[in-house]
Amino acid sequence: MSLSIFRTKSYIGLDLGSSHIKAVTIEKTQAGWKIGRIVRFPTPKGSIQDGVVTDVDALSTAIHDMMKTHRLNATSAVIGASGGSVIVRNVKIPTMPEAVLRKSIKFEASRYVPSSIEDSYIEFEILGPADDDNMEVLIVAAPREIVESRVKACEAAGLDVEIVDIEAFAAFRSLIESEPTSDISNATIAVIDIGSHTTNVSVVNNGVFAMTRSIPQAGSTLTDALKSYFKLSDEDAESGKAQLDLNVLLDESKPQENPPLRVIQPFLDDQIREIRRSLNYYQSQQNEGGQSSPVTKLVVCGGGAELKGVQGYIEQKLGIETVMLGVFDNPRFVYAGSDDPGSGLDLAVASGLAMRPFAKAA
Repeated sequence: MSLSIFRTKSYIGLDLGSSHIKAVTIEKTQAGWKIGRIVRFPTPKGSIQDGVVTDVDALSTAIHDMMKTHRLNATSAVIGASGGSVIVRNVKIPTMPEAVLRKSIKFEASRYVPSSIEDSYIEFEILGPADDDNMEVLIVAAPREIVESRVKACEAAGLDVEIVDIEAFAAFRSLIESEPTSDISNATIAVIDIGSHTTNVSVVNNGVFAMTRSIPQAGSTLTDALKSYFKLSDEDAESGKAQLDLNVLLDESKPQENPPLRVIQPFLDDQIREIRRSLNYYQSQQNEGGQSSPVTKLVVCGGGAELKGVQGYIEQKLGIETVMLGVFDNPRFVYAGSDDPGSGLDLAVASGLAMRPFAKAA
C-alpha cells in the first residue's frame, strides 16, 4: 500500500443559480456519461443579482454547507457565467492569423461589447472563412465582476476553480453536443433555458453559436405575480404555480375561468414576446448577411420549464416546433443513484459544466 500527500483532483459542475445551487458529479463511460451525484441547495436570497454575487460570504457559506451536508468531496468546481451583460456574438472580422487577432481582440470586441473592455474577460474562437476577405469569429465577453465574484465565493468555500464556462455553452454541451447522431445537432435551433430570474435564449446554427440573450422574465416572475395578487407566502405561491396547467389557456373551445392562470398569462406572454424579439433579431442578422438559416426548432430546458403545458403554450404562440429536453431524455446519460431523477430539465447547465474537464483533457 502506498500513500500520497497530494490530493487527487475531483470536479463538480456547480450551477450557481439565483434560486438554487445545483451540483453534479459525472464520469465518462464507453456508452456516454454516468451522473453520480445530484444535489440541489437553496441559494441565499438576494446573494446573486444579474449574475453577480453580491453577498460572497452568504453564498460561500451555502456552498460549504451543501458540500458538508451532502458529503461532496470534490476539490475543484467548474462554474458558469451568465447574465444580461455576458456577450456571445458571431461576427465577421478581416482575415488575420490567430496570434495577431489575440493582440487586437480588445479593439475588435469593443464594437460589440457595451460594457468596458478593460473590465471584461474576452475570449474568441476562429470559426473559419466568411468570404474572400473576412473570417467568422465567435467573441465571448464576461464582466470581471461576474466571473471574479463567483470564483471568490467558491474559493472561500474551499473549492478551486480552474474553469469558468458560459452557462449557455454548458447547456448545449449536455443536451445536444453529447448526442451527435441526433437530428437536432445539425439543425438551426434555439435553446431556451428558463431559470428562476432569467431566461437565456441561444441560437445555434449547425453546432455553432450565433447569439445568446438573457431575458429578465422567468419562473420567479410568475411566482411573484401570484404572490402579489393573492397575498400569498413565497412557499404557497410556488406550490400554487406548480399545480397550474397552461393547456387550459390553449383550449379556446372550452373557456374556463381560472383566476391564477389569468394572473400569470400577461407575464408569460411578455416572456414569449421577448423570446420572439430575440429570434427576430437573429433572423435580421441573417438577412443582412445574405444568409438563410431560420430557427426550425426550440429546445426548452431549465427549472422554470417544469410548469405543466409550457411546451404547447410556447409552440402555439411562436409557431415553431418545440421540445422539452432534460439530460435524462438523452439515452447516453445514466444515473447512479437509487432515487428517481426525473428528466433532469433543470440539470442541463450543471451537467454540462461537470462534463467540461473531460473536453479539456481531450
